[in-house]
Amino acid sequence: MRVIFMGTAPFAEPTLRGLFGSSHDVLAVVTQPDRPRGRGRKPSPSPIKTLAMTHDCAVLQPPSLRRDAVVVEHLSSLRPEAIVVVAYGNILPPSVLEIPLHGCINVHASLLPKYRGAAPINWALMQGETVTGCTVIQMDEHVDTGDIWWHAACDITADDDALRLGARLSDLGAAGLLEVLAVIEQGTMAPHPQPEAGVSYAPKLSKELAPVDWQQPAAVLHNRIRGLVPWPGATTRFGDLDVKLWRTAVHDEPHAEAPGTVTAVTPEGVLVACGTDQLFIHELQPANRRLMPASDFAQGYRVQQGQWFA
Repeated sequence: MRVIFMGTAPFAEPTLRGLFGSSHDVLAVVTQPDRPRGRGRKPSPSPIKTLAMTHDCAVLQPPSLRRDAVVVEHLSSLRPEAIVVVAYGNILPPSVLEIPLHGCINVHASLLPKYRGAAPINWALMQGETVTGCTVIQMDEHVDTGDIWWHAACDITADDDALRLGARLSDLGAAGLLEVLAVIEQGTMAPHPQPEAGVSYAPKLSKELAPVDWQQPAAVLHNRIRGLVPWPGATTRFGDLDVKLWRTAVHDEPHAEAPGTVTAVTPEGVLVACGTDQLFIHELQPANRRLMPASDFAQGYRVQQGQWFA
């Protein structure tokens, strides 16, 4: 099948890699413009652009498909049979949705209609879900509302964060996409509408979500912390120092300390009182420093029982 691929985030890499390794003909890759990254803030290509270039595939980087008629006309001239969209980051206008013979096919990292929107993996974790999955849909003019071609569930473990869970879901979705393209070619199945019940949303993440409220139960904080990895990250303060929390676990022993108080410092990390139970901090990152074990942080900053995070 002649396909155009649209994607930007690392989540999209397995799907594009699978297409390059298949019998399908990838006519072009559309990704977002290079963005400033790293300490030097130099413009850097998306992972998808880098992968496409290693396969000598044409790359297009329009800031917006809604305002670039020249790019839309070029995409139409390629005569794609399908456009595959995975973590692209822009909404497709009707002029693009109408181009391919078989329409636009999207891989979404949730069991739709749950968690429609930009950050389904993050919100599934923050809401304490124990199961999520991937869905492949036929795109329409709305966000994540199209008919379902394929879906598969994936368990969420207590140790998962958005990076670990995202890696598994991206592989799952990549396999599902190839199954869907085969079915479309064979004409043996049609997609079915999404259920009307169970709709929920996963809006774009923002820095306003980052501050940790130690009055919350430990389980709530643990889910929030792992859902905000790697960005914007859950942040707290130790004295005058901003700290980003990366890896934690719930410690269900009761305590009599004020929320945020350090109740123990061990070789495994730092134990902190919460509104309910305690939170074991295993890995964290002080401002402008590397990610480190919490035990190293405790030693370097002389963390002691009775001190507190705020």
